[in-house]
Amino acid sequence: MSSHKIIPYEILYEAICTTKDLVEGGPAKDELLVLKSFLKHMKTVIKRYLDNADSGLPVIGHHFAWPTEIFYCFDFVPVVFEGIPYILSALLPEGSERFYDIADSFGHPYHSCTSQKGTLGMVLDGLFEFDVISTPTSPCDNTFATYPVIKQLYDKIKKQKTPFIIADMPYYRDDRSYNYYGKELNRVVSEIGQIIGQEPDYEKLRKAIDVNNKAIEIIAEINEFKKLTPCPIESMFCPLMTAVLAFIPGQPERIGFFKDVLEIAKKRANKGERAHEGEEKIRTVWPYMSIFFDIGFCEWLDREIGATILLDIFNYLFFDVIDTSKSEEHIFKGLAKQSMNYPMVRQSATFCDDLITDFIYLSKEYKADCAIFTAHLGCKQSVSVIQLLREAFRDEIGIPMLSIDLDIGDARFTSIATVKREIENFTKIHDFSKK
Repeated sequence: MSSHKIIPYEILYEAICTTKDLVEGGPAKDELLVLKSFLKHMKTVIKRYLDNADSGLPVIGHHFAWPTEIFYCFDFVPVVFEGIPYILSALLPEGSERFYDIADSFGHPYHSCTSQKGTLGMVLDGLFEFDVISTPTSPCDNTFATYPVIKQLYDKIKKQKTPFIIADMPYYRDDRSYNYYGKELNRVVSEIGQIIGQEPDYEKLRKAIDVNNKAIEIIAEINEFKKLTPCPIESMFCPLMTAVLAFIPGQPERIGFFKDVLEIAKKRANKGERAHEGEEKIRTVWPYMSIFFDIGFCEWLDREIGATILLDIFNYLFFDVIDTSKSEEHIFKGLAKQSMNYPMVRQSATFCDDLITDFIYLSKEYKADCAIFTAHLGCKQSVSVIQLLREAFRDEIGIPMLSIDLDIGDARFTSIATVKREIENFTKIHDFSKK
C-alpha cells in the first residue's frame, strides 16, 4: 500500500494494525472491548482513505471544527489537521514528537497548540499533498492563525498556490448567526466544488447527515448509561470518541462504533458491573480534554485509582439532529448550528459562560465527585478560566477541581508519571472514600 498524498495516514494505518494485533492477541476476551471496536472501525476507514487517495480523489485538509458532512457532497479524502498528530501521539512509542520538533526547529512558537503544530511538521517534512485547505475562523485565534502559516509553507514547498477556503463563524449563538453561518457553509461547498471540478451532490450530503443523526441518537443513549453507578463504560471511551468524531464523519463505521459501545454498556448495566473489577471510588468530569499521549492512562485511572472519566469536553453534544427532508437552506442552517455548538467550539469561541454552565450542569447530572482540568499549553483561552471554574464547582455543587499543566499531545512537557502523582495526591487530600 502506498499513498504519496497522505503519508501520515499510512503511518496511522500501520500503527492501528499493530495495536489491533496486540490488543486482540493479549488481553482476555472481555477486556478492552471499546478499544477493540475502535481499532476495528478505524482500520476500515483509514484504509478507505488511503485507497481513495491512491485512486486520485482530491484531498481536503480541514479543521476539526467543520461539520465535515458538508464535504460529503463530493468524492474526496478528508485530512483532519488536529486529529492526526494526536492519534499518532497515542499509538506510536514516541508519539508525534518528531513532527513537533520539526515545527519548533523551523521557528514556530513552542507554546502553540500541538494539534496543528504536528501537522505543520508533517507538511515541512513533505508528507502531505492537499488540493484544498479549509478552516472556519473558530474556535480560537491560536489554531486559526496556524492555518495560513501551513498554507504558505506548503505553497513554498510545492511551488504552487493552494486554494485556501475560510468560513466566517459569528461570535453570537442565535438565529441570525446560524442563518449567516449556514450561508457561509453553502458558499464553502460551492467554492470547493469549483476548485476540484465536482458538482455538489446534495443527496450524498443528506445521507451523510442521516448517518450522523443516528450516531447522535446513540451517543445520547450511551450518555444515559453513564449516569449509572457504577458507570458501565470505561474511561478510555472518552478520548476514543473524540477520535471517532474527528476521523469518521458521515460513514457507517461511525454508527458501528457507537452501537458496539451501547451494547457493551447495556450488558454491563444489566449485571450491575463497571468496566473493570473493583469498586468505582471516584466519578470525575474533565472540563477540558482527555490526555492523548498515553493510551494506557485511562486504564490506570480505572484500575488503580478506581476513578471513572464520565465526560470530557468532547463527549456531550449540545445540539439536535437535522431533518434532512427539508430544504438545503434548512440543512445548512442546521449544520451551522451543530458546528457552532460542537464540543470545544461551543465552549471556546465565546466568553467562559458556556464552559462553566455546561460543566456545572453535567457534574450535577452525572453525580461527579470532582473535576480534573487539563491546562493544555496551547489553549491560552481555556487556561485563563481555571480559577473561575474552580470557584464555580466549589460554590455551586461543592466539589473540588484539580488543574494539571501539560501538553495533551506531547509527553515531554509533563510526564505521565507526574500526571499520575498529581492525581494520586489530589485523591488523598480530598479522601473520596468518605463520600
